[in-house]
Order: sequence, then C-alpha cells, then structure tokens
Amino acid sequence: MAPTLPAQPIATNLSPLLTTFARRMVLSVSDQQALLSIAQARNFAKGELIVEEGSESAPLLLLCSGAARATRTLEDGSQQIVSIFLPGDPLNPGDFVLGRCGNSISTFSPALVLSIPGAELYPLLQQRPTIMRALWRETAWKAAIQREWLIWLGRKPAEARLAHLLCEIACRSLAGGRDSEDFEFPLTQRELGDILGLSTVHVNRVLQQLRNRKLVDLSRGRLTIFDREGLYEAAEFDSEYLDPAEARARS
Repeated sequence: MAPTLPAQPIATNLSPLLTTFARRMVLSVSDQQALLSIAQARNFAKGELIVEEGSESAPLLLLCSGAARATRTLEDGSQQIVSIFLPGDPLNPGDFVLGRCGNSISTFSPALVLSIPGAELYPLLQQRPTIMRALWRETAWKAAIQREWLIWLGRKPAEARLAHLLCEIACRSLAGGRDSEDFEFPLTQRELGDILGLSTVHVNRVLQQLRNRKLVDLSRGRLTIFDREGLYEAAEFDSEYLDPAEARARS
C-alpha cells in the first residue's frame, strides 16, 4: 500500500467538503467551523488501509472525497464488505464511541479524510450539544442502512439484491450533489460480490440481466441508469430510509 501523506491542519477553504455531512446532520455554519478548527486532513491512495480491524480507538473520521468500505475478515481469510462510504459520510461514529474498531476501513479510490481527535472532540461535544445530537443521528442513519442490507442479503434473490444496492448508491450519490443518471462507480464486480455474497461470475450474469432489461449499464467504472423507476421496481426499493429530512422529523 502507498503511504499516506502526513496529516495537515485543515484550511477553512475546505469547508465546502462538509456540505453533505452538515446537511444530513443539520449542522450550522458555526458548528462546521468548530469541527474544522480541530480537524486534520489526510490523503489516502486507492486500496489503502485507513483503520485496521481490532485496533484501539481511532479519531472520528469523515470522508470528504473518494469512496471507502468497511470489511470484516473471516477465519478462512475471505472478506465481507459490510458498509460503503461516500463523500460526506463519517467512517466510524459507532467505533469512535465504543473505543474499538470492529471493522477494517480502506479506500475504493483515492480519498481525502478528515481526522478529529477524541481529546479535542469530547470537550467540543459538551460545548456544542448539536454536534453530539448530529453524531447520534448519523449512527441511527447508518443502522437504518444496515437493516436494509440485512433484509436483502437474507431474503431477496440475486437480481433484487444487486438492483437494491445500485439504487442505494445512486440515491446517496445524488444526495451528495450529483444530478446525473451517469456517474463514476468505484466498485468492481468482485467487490460487488463481496457485498452481495455472490461469485464474480454470478454478479456478471445478474448485471447482464439488468442490461438486457434496459435498466442500467455498469462498465469502465461508470454506472448509467436508463430506467430509474424500473430499477426501483426490480429492487423493491423505497428510499425513505435514506431521507435525512424524514430522519429529522422522527428525531
């Protein structure tokens, strides 16, 4: 793995990187500035380890650009991808609270990560309870995503599993500011298999089925959605669990 660049204090002109995070977590401009004042930025290469499974408490980490994954390694050496992170996502809010990293976190692509040390964050949480509530809300939001993953992994056929995952990534990408049905997609077919519990051959076959139905195309690292409503129907997808406004209404 390529070495990370040394951490640097983050400049205020990087504050737009917090846009998705701040919108979803309902953070004011002053809250964002307070977080930036104690944060450091670090660049990671594609495929680089950010946090190792089982390590002691890490700083709170926020993904600003690129894409990342959380994985659990099994006894036979195989890996299961248990979470996907897109720009604006905190990487480890639950682990940060528990004090131990339950999964390894690594990058799908070159990424910029903000690191907020606990020694400086904890006093800030006391001074700014809105940030504490925001982290609680973010943990609940991630739990909602994990519930959906559990359902489609356990009960849905392969085509619906893959369609649901594509719908979720598309919705989360659009929430990050994209307005296109064609965008970069960082996961390979092998990595999709590591999420879906399918072989690479099976993933390829299911992608062909979705292409033949003129729903999507996934090639050369780009996802194109031809028929969003048709893809939602194939996945039995309801985006409500991804809607931060809905989460706020219930909090």
